[in-house]
Amino acid sequence: MSNEGLFSGSTENVMRWVSGAGILLGLAAAGILIVVLLRKPEWRVSAHAKWALLVGLLVLPGMTMLSGNVVGFHKVKNSCTQCHTMDRWVNDMRDPKSTTLVAKHFQNRWIPDDQCYTCHTGYGLAGNIQAKIGGLGHVTHEYVTGVPDVIKIHRPFNVDTCLHCHGESAKYLKIEQHVDAEMKPKILSGELSCFECHASPHPRKQP
Repeated sequence: MSNEGLFSGSTENVMRWVSGAGILLGLAAAGILIVVLLRKPEWRVSAHAKWALLVGLLVLPGMTMLSGNVVGFHKVKNSCTQCHTMDRWVNDMRDPKSTTLVAKHFQNRWIPDDQCYTCHTGYGLAGNIQAKIGGLGHVTHEYVTGVPDVIKIHRPFNVDTCLHCHGESAKYLKIEQHVDAEMKPKILSGELSCFECHASPHPRKQP
């Protein structure tokens, strides 16, 4: 708890209040849905039921997501390193002897800050939403279903994430394969992964 008191205007305290409000809104939404489900079938088609569902399914969850985004984006760029499940990958990233791509990017500061966030969150609003959904899945695994023995990426890594920084660089364009008439379309479409030629971003085997 902050020394400035429960009602101080510090950022930490404001985030605590926003987080608490989000939890309460989420519980209220769940409560409304439970009430609707427990009512008689004939009531569920009434105007009151429709208004209740509007609030329980759209209004309150929307406000909960908004509060979650406010709190989440306040700390999201450091969230990967806060989870002990990821310690092995974080340690590899920070290992000066490691030759993985993530370690090289970190050690050489090719990405100055928030390296995990930069590569694992897509660009634009859709990327932020996907990151939030993915984060909820990670939390579920951590506290409810348990962390899988083998951690795998859910979908092929988006090549646009690499090309966003490298695609127009002189170093990238001077590589013959990158501009080859046959290979270039495959690279741009994601059919040919960057990691088929380049080293794996993380260790091939779990550290």
